[in-house]
Amino acid sequence: MIKTIDHLGILTDDLQGSVKFYTDVLGFSVSAKIEMEEAGFSAIFIEKNGSKIELMGYKDTIPKRSEGIDVKMGGSSIPLNDHITFSVDDIEATVAELQEKGVEFCMEPAQLEGGLKLASFKDPNGVLIELVEHPKQKNKSTEYIIV
Repeated sequence: MIKTIDHLGILTDDLQGSVKFYTDVLGFSVSAKIEMEEAGFSAIFIEKNGSKIELMGYKDTIPKRSEGIDVKMGGSSIPLNDHITFSVDDIEATVAELQEKGVEFCMEPAQLEGGLKLASFKDPNGVLIELVEHPKQKNKSTEYIIV
């Protein structure tokens, strides 16, 4: 049976630009490369702390991603789409560090009921990336209500 997620795959029209973003900005390291010249396909695996992403390049045009939906909450909104979520220890410090590297956030850190904090931005391919800071509490509830 299924044990765990091995990796996530992202199709990109700028493979080297995506690798640069994930390594230079988010701190991943290249762990493997696949080159299939005849098929016009290349893949570069990046990894950080056991999390793996396969960045895939293809010779033809890549289809546009869905724009997703915005869920309104008070004066702001949470963008929802296919996404990758990375856990962080200190969301405000992580957001500040990424902003110094030029990352523009579509959602600044927001507090949800129960202590969960979220922020989000898009990678160069338009993939939504969420950052989540889990509450440091004994109750491990997975149901969160937006405050």
